[in-house]
Amino acid sequence: MTTLLPLNLADIPVLQKLAHTIWHQVFNTIITPAQTDLMLSKMYDQAVICKELKDGVIWKILRQDQIPIGYVSYSMIAPGECKLHKIYVDPEHHGKGLGKRLMQDAADYARAHQAHTLLLRVNRANEKALRAYHAFGFQEVESIDWEFAPGFILNDYKMAKKM
Repeated sequence: MTTLLPLNLADIPVLQKLAHTIWHQVFNTIITPAQTDLMLSKMYDQAVICKELKDGVIWKILRQDQIPIGYVSYSMIAPGECKLHKIYVDPEHHGKGLGKRLMQDAADYARAHQAHTLLLRVNRANEKALRAYHAFGFQEVESIDWEFAPGFILNDYKMAKKM
């Protein structure tokens, strides 16, 4: 049985472990393992996640038979605009419609909050994610190069989907 439930504080270590597993499978062909670890340490720190939850970011964990296999986070960032912050499924579970389920959850939230646009950012070299986002109806609207940390430049697309 597959469940998608809100993150609670006790789930944060579970989320951190899952993110570490997924990110090292997905990103080590795009960025270095050291850069992956840096991003994980900054984006999945317990204090960061707690602040996001306090600030209204919705976090959910996808479980199959109680085993965590994916997660999603999103929030309204402006009137009419919802941002999909994170959406990940363990690669061992790709091709089962689980990413679609997570995307649908974010889209349902966006619609319920009168968003006309769902936004996200993705590394331009993440071809698998780009194909998925295009299939979900997203389009590139901007190319963004930004310094995540000194000497570590991320090359992203900002993508948007009209609701």
